[in-house]
Amino acid sequence: MLFHERFTLPEEGQHDADPAWFERQKQRPVQSNDASLRDWLATEVDALKAFHDAHTNAEEAALHMTRPLSASPVPALGGYSDHTLALGNLWRVAIAALMEWPSTRTPEVFTLLDAIAKVPGNIHKGEAVDDEGEQLTWAQFPYFGMIWHESTGTDIQPGQICRQYPDSALGALQARKLYLRVKNVEAQLVAKHVLPMNKTMIQLIIRALEKEIDQSDEQLAPDEATGYSQVKLDFHIPAISFVFKYNEREVYDQVVTKGLGHWTKRQMPDGSREFQTGAERWSFWRRRLEELSQGNADEEVKAAAQASLEYMTSGV
Repeated sequence: MLFHERFTLPEEGQHDADPAWFERQKQRPVQSNDASLRDWLATEVDALKAFHDAHTNAEEAALHMTRPLSASPVPALGGYSDHTLALGNLWRVAIAALMEWPSTRTPEVFTLLDAIAKVPGNIHKGEAVDDEGEQLTWAQFPYFGMIWHESTGTDIQPGQICRQYPDSALGALQARKLYLRVKNVEAQLVAKHVLPMNKTMIQLIIRALEKEIDQSDEQLAPDEATGYSQVKLDFHIPAISFVFKYNEREVYDQVVTKGLGHWTKRQMPDGSREFQTGAERWSFWRRRLEELSQGNADEEVKAAAQASLEYMTSGV
């Protein structure tokens, strides 16, 4: 699958999700084509449409969307992860809404997720439990991170994405647009505690700002491994601006207050630099962003670098 085919982005100026979008969600593949899973998915999509059309508020929609899973036992399909199947279907629809609804509607989806977190009770009548045997609750957003990772391909790096479009400028443009939307939404999910802050976000910043960029970064990578390590400024710098916009304080705490001294060498991206303190690393990031904001980069990169500098200052 080419990267830009993971989601269909809305058209410019679009204000509402197309009614056909909801019907497509109902036709998503369902494991074993189990009738219960299919019925639950249809109920969830109908509740989401009622919310989109302003026929219900977030709290009502959250109750309607979660009720099938709250009130039903784990489907007995004979697998060791049967308790994740219905949850996965629900989260895939929510993720598709975050990615495919017009951006003006994205805050509504976050409001809905916040309401889901407040739904009382356990999942699958309390039958769904974690590895420690504790009952799963909606407040935990169980397995959301797994489905986000699977749906968005969060391990795919910009250099690898660019390799997919050697002869298609339009495809590359769409892929970049989708990548930046993924990173924008992901940063907000972390800020809202739907996803945890993890090393991946810090690694993204380190790779973008510490690697010595040379001519090879501007070319199509000859293989996946090279593509993984490349820096593409028009991808990386806007992406890290979203991290700083929504999670600047958390990043500062991780890098400066706590420090990265407990990280192993393998956890550091290729091209990372050595610093005596987290404050030195933070200062280096600022200098690099200042260079980008005033250098020969394109206007979007310069604007994103300047925005990152402002976010880094506002929260410290």
